[in-house]
Amino acid sequence: MARKAKTRTEREMSTATLNMLIDYYLGSMQRRGCTPDSVTSCQRALKRFHRYLINGGSNGDTVKLSGVTSERLNACVDHLQNRTTKWEGHPRKPVEHAKLSPFTICKEVKILRGFGTWLESEGFPNPFDELEVPKVPRYIVEVLTTAEIEQLLSAINPNTENGARQYAIVMLMLDTGLRISEVAAARIPDLNLERRQLKVFGKGQKERIVPFGQRCAQALMRYIHMYRAKPRRDEFDQLFLAPDGEPMTRNSLEHVIRRLRLASGINRLHAHLLRHTFAVNFLTNGGDLRTLQLILGHESLVVTQRYLHLSQQLVQARYEDGSPMDKLTLNSERRFGSRRLKRVS
Repeated sequence: MARKAKTRTEREMSTATLNMLIDYYLGSMQRRGCTPDSVTSCQRALKRFHRYLINGGSNGDTVKLSGVTSERLNACVDHLQNRTTKWEGHPRKPVEHAKLSPFTICKEVKILRGFGTWLESEGFPNPFDELEVPKVPRYIVEVLTTAEIEQLLSAINPNTENGARQYAIVMLMLDTGLRISEVAAARIPDLNLERRQLKVFGKGQKERIVPFGQRCAQALMRYIHMYRAKPRRDEFDQLFLAPDGEPMTRNSLEHVIRRLRLASGINRLHAHLLRHTFAVNFLTNGGDLRTLQLILGHESLVVTQRYLHLSQQLVQARYEDGSPMDKLTLNSERRFGSRRLKRVS
């Protein structure tokens, strides 16, 4: 049943500032049980949009909702598409001289549209209603090869506290496809090493059971029993702890991946590439889409099906198993005689 929009007075309409409405929206997200990562992502995107409007000529630090026009929205999207730096104003990431990816821009626009939908449900005008979501290209993602996986693991010294933790993190992500936020939230009580299962809470606070293999279990067991730091507080039951006993966060795990990128020399390494690599290797090794959907925590099988297009290696392997002409026995080939043909490169 559709939610009935509230009725707002003219005074509320005229005095509502964009910054105030953004704060109300973020509070609404928290009350609805949205994950901290979702709230933080929306907060950063909406505050960036607010700063853009202020820098674009608004009076002081106040932007009225009535000042959000279609012209300014389109100019904002143009600004995102033409920017030549990343991570501007980010509290932890250094400024990087590169253009924003189409996927980042698409996500920012979707956040603005979601904010607009909430405004409409609260009885305010929705200036974002006609904002078009930019199309994103569909790339073939080259996942990590077997040689690169060995290169990555060889860059880790598993006989140290940091190394044992790094090794366990990488093994877990490559063997389960967990999101980096799910790895950060993983807890010791939810880990069953005997059954080789981990209970995780994914997007939308949805719980699922994720299996893992024997090698991953050995890496986790070794880290937990030999190298895991003593928790700084009794209530810290997270699986991965920093050397000071504090739980590792998503940001600290991303730092681990960045350090491994430098140490291994695999310049394209990032956390989500490990998830992609797991998914493609699972399908390549005979896994089915429905099982992969359950492991990855996708609501729709359509999302999981994207992994069928991620690797040319998978396409080539399946084609060679089912090449129509190679499966035929042709009598007409006798006319070639006994001379061997050169291999086609």
